[in-house]
Amino acid sequence: MSNTLGIGYIKYSGEDLKEGIMDARQQALALLGIDSALRFYINKQSPELQKFNYEIPIKIQKGSWEALIPASATDWVITTACALGFAYTKKAVEKMAENDFGDIGFKDVIKKSINCLKWFARIAIHLGDTTTKTFTNVKFADNNSKIGIKNNAGEYLYVPKYILDMYVTSHPSLLEQLAINISDTKELVIGTIEDNKKDEVRISNSNKSIFCKEDVEEILFPELKHGDTVTLEGEVTRENKTTNNMGFKYLNHILTAYPENGNIVQYKPLLFLNCKLFGIVSRADEKGNINLIKPKLIFSHLEPLNEEKNEMLL
Repeated sequence: MSNTLGIGYIKYSGEDLKEGIMDARQQALALLGIDSALRFYINKQSPELQKFNYEIPIKIQKGSWEALIPASATDWVITTACALGFAYTKKAVEKMAENDFGDIGFKDVIKKSINCLKWFARIAIHLGDTTTKTFTNVKFADNNSKIGIKNNAGEYLYVPKYILDMYVTSHPSLLEQLAINISDTKELVIGTIEDNKKDEVRISNSNKSIFCKEDVEEILFPELKHGDTVTLEGEVTRENKTTNNMGFKYLNHILTAYPENGNIVQYKPLLFLNCKLFGIVSRADEKGNINLIKPKLIFSHLEPLNEEKNEMLL
């Protein structure tokens, strides 16, 4: 990172981001993820800060997509004030930025929040999950200011006590929205900057599942809504007597189709033929919940499109 004027950063880096460009939906997820994760730790440290509608400035640079946290609390407040259209004098902004909330300064709260995010990732990678909140056989170091926690491999990671205290109160899915964007060619990096030195944690695709249990899938064919009556053209790719269904290739995706009545065996002559399917869309799962990503088809009949098979099968 060429600019070290910040106290921390959250960024994506890799082959996908050579020009600092990322898909709009992925950027939206990232921004929401950064906002909610930082606010969690900020509010934990000082609930009074919730009355400030602060914003997080974003810096995009070639080679990565990066959210840089400014070093100056004054810069942070100015950014927020400008974004909200407020007119503050320099003196007023500096006074606001220097305000203490309880025993913690404004800048300290932000600095510790990004540090907590970094350590959340580091601890979770060490443990292999984000759900472990109790620890046994701990060790102590640096006058008990650091606590050593052991993973399943018997390795110890020494964590500052205040960080561990924050970690055990953190929700397991704290970084999920940020981790969703990780891929084979895109890493998530969370780092802090102290005396122009960086300390960072990288989350790659190999440990993405620690933070994001399942990839968020896009709904396949959202235009095919549950209960819709449809007529679709595609290819019959298979038939399964055991489950009484068939595969129907529609726009390069294999959908599972069930006959409304009767046995699937009667449709065997249409195997590997292009057909017109008349039926109803179902997105109901086994429990009846309407939440299937890939729609199912309940068909009343099939009409072969091939000239040699032009008789409608009822």
